[in-house]
Amino acid sequence: MSATATRTPLAATPQRKIMLGVLLVDTIAAGAFYPLTFLYLRLSTDLPVAQIGLILTGGGLIALVLNPVAGSVADRWGPQRTIVWANFCCGLGYLGLIDIHGWPQLVAAVAFISLSQRLYWVGWPVFVAEQVAEGETLDRWFAVVNAFKSGALGLGAAAAALALAVGDVGTLRAILVAAVLASFLSAAVFFRLRMNPQAPPPTDPTTTGDATTTAPTTTEATSTSTGGGGAGGPVGWRAVLSDRPYVAMTAAHTALTFAWLLPSVVLPVYLVDTLDLPPWVPSIAFAVNTAMTVLLQTTVARALVPLRRTRAVLVGACAFLLAFTVFAGAHSAPRTVALVLTAAGIMLFSLGEMSAGPPAQALSMEAAPVALRGRYSSVFQMSWTISNIAGPAVVGALLQWNSLVLWLVLGALIGIGGLGFVACERAFPARVLYSEAKRSDL
Repeated sequence: MSATATRTPLAATPQRKIMLGVLLVDTIAAGAFYPLTFLYLRLSTDLPVAQIGLILTGGGLIALVLNPVAGSVADRWGPQRTIVWANFCCGLGYLGLIDIHGWPQLVAAVAFISLSQRLYWVGWPVFVAEQVAEGETLDRWFAVVNAFKSGALGLGAAAAALALAVGDVGTLRAILVAAVLASFLSAAVFFRLRMNPQAPPPTDPTTTGDATTTAPTTTEATSTSTGGGGAGGPVGWRAVLSDRPYVAMTAAHTALTFAWLLPSVVLPVYLVDTLDLPPWVPSIAFAVNTAMTVLLQTTVARALVPLRRTRAVLVGACAFLLAFTVFAGAHSAPRTVALVLTAAGIMLFSLGEMSAGPPAQALSMEAAPVALRGRYSSVFQMSWTISNIAGPAVVGALLQWNSLVLWLVLGALIGIGGLGFVACERAFPARVLYSEAKRSDL
């Protein structure tokens, strides 16, 4: 098998076209309403702003607790059912926001939304890993899915901008209703979808009875992992937590994920408040980031195939560091120069995002035993939860203190993340470090 075989269209079957279509619709709806959640709650309820913020923050903490639950669900019932439940819970959560009668209802709705997000983000990588057929690479699958999601989020953000231009509760509620319908529709379509995965559906190795007869053998379950789960070794969550290379890689990824706070958390405040640039600049920067991801993600992923996945992540980390240096250099620059540096910085950031994202995600799946992919995915996805919870507080405190220190701290985290991936590579075999296209040439 040659590397050129990976260029066959991923949407080559009707089932795959439906899958990508559902992904597009579902993500557009989420991208349209999710950024407006706080504003919608403030305009549509009599709850104090502080109470709304506290409940939404609590949702992030709930997500940390629910992450292991999502991993167990994905292993026990399979990733496709996990995604179905994710969309169904999201629809219930959004449905609960349409007409709120007090804070208990809001807490329940936020809890369902938090559960849906954990199920969704844990289930999707495992589901994608099951779809890779001969002649395809997991890296390219993640690149295509990432491009689709970025485009859908961009369309959703455009819809959100139109809603903000109108600015009334009725328009926001209409977007919310559309998100509810999209979630339930996605759940129904995914429930009926028959994807014929290449790998056998994951089973819970901790179950007893007849179910254990269909589980992969010990050799199969550990063939792509350096961690636990071998004969006589730990099983279930003990196997995941005892896999030191994987845990170390996840820690490195946690540091790296702070880079992804740039478009939504850092730039809106830094560019407008610190650099005194026009309020439309962060939106344009986000649009450039989205466009580059949609147009170039698969090209960048294909160009990095010759590298080890850990080195591809390091390339992305270096691009992040260059972007942070450029943004820091705009601090004392004239407005015109600051605008040029902002454009250069967001392009470098986009390059880093496209370089680091797919190989890190692919490595996280191929380094996991097949029977425990759900649990492994939940551990890896927790890195995003940690940065999403801690990031806004860290960014806000550092921006208030000294914006240049912010770039130093973020740069240190990204440096630790990129070098951490490289430090872990000796613990993984070559079949995990390289994509299938590269392994065929070794």
